[in-house]
This record gives sequence, C-alpha cells and structure tokens, in this order.
Amino acid sequence: MGRNAHIPAADTQKFIIEKTSVLFNKKGYASTSLSDLEKVTGLTKGSIYANFKDKEDVSLKVFDYNFAQLSKAMAQRVYSETTAKGKLRACISFYLDYYPALATNGGCAVQNALIETDDTNALLFERAKDALISWKETTAAIIKEGIDNSEISDKEIPADFAIYMIALIEGAILVSRSLSDYTAFKYILNRLKTEIELL
Repeated sequence: MGRNAHIPAADTQKFIIEKTSVLFNKKGYASTSLSDLEKVTGLTKGSIYANFKDKEDVSLKVFDYNFAQLSKAMAQRVYSETTAKGKLRACISFYLDYYPALATNGGCAVQNALIETDDTNALLFERAKDALISWKETTAAIIKEGIDNSEISDKEIPADFAIYMIALIEGAILVSRSLSDYTAFKYILNRLKTEIELL
C-alpha cells in the first residue's frame, strides 16, 4: 500500500502529475528516476505504476499538464485584448511577468523537452514539437487578424513573424537563464514589443 493511500484512486494520477511537474522540468525527463518520483509524491513504485504504464507515460502526461497550464495562463492575458497588436503585446507582457516563476521552475517546458529529447524520446519530442506548432499557428492567426482589419501591414507574412517572435522569446529564456540575467530577458522582449508596434 502506498504511503499516501488516503488519496482517492480517481485522483491519484492527477496528484502524481502535479507533484512531479516541476521535478521533470528542473531535473530533466531522462535524469528523473523512479525513486525521485517516489520521493516527491510519497507513493510507492506500485502505486505509481498502477496509474501509468511506465516513466515515459508519466513524462508525457506531465508535459501535457505543464503546457496546458502555460497555455491557459497566457490565453487569459492574450484574449482579454481586443486588437491584434494588443494580443501580441500581451503575450510579451505575460512572459515578462512569468519569467521569475519560469526560471525558478526549470525554464520553458517546451524548450526543455525539445532540447533534451530530440534523440532520446521520440514520443515526447513529437509532443513538444506539436506544442510549438500550436503556438506558431495561434500567433500567426493573430497576425492575420491584424492584417485583415488593416491594423498590421499586409506586407507581413504571419507565419514568418510568428516564428521570429517565438524564436526571440525562447532564445531570450535560454540566454537569460544561462547567464542568470533577467535584464537581458527584459531588453530582448521590450525590443520585440517595439517591433510589434511597427508591424
């Protein structure tokens, strides 16, 4: 019997995912061991594997959870705006506000998964790639909306600027975390805000 056997069976998987979400992101998907999962959840191996096929299954569901939490929080900010440029700025502002928590919790879940698993975990890599594509398509749709209502120049190619914007955000996260320099992060993202005004 698990050490947290008082947790209802229906809630155990959710409990494991929530308890291990930061662990996987900080320690890495490959480096996180079963004993790490036992320690952070207070559950036994049997309790964990009664809810998941294996560690890879846990990692996939944890990634989905982390990405869903990020997407939900960002969407609340972005879609509270009524203009295309306002939505793009809101995305930048979200990351400026979110960065301290992101840095504390191990960085961007999508970036971490893509870097770590491109040659080691095909399923997780594809899941992370799909998340990146979703972000690109959502951003491109906002830019197209701005072009359609004459807010953004029709010379802009939505997919191209979407990738550029994502690359700057993700690059800023990588550089700033590597150098422990939040000032660099703010500079890059505020510069991007200025470019959005010129679209």
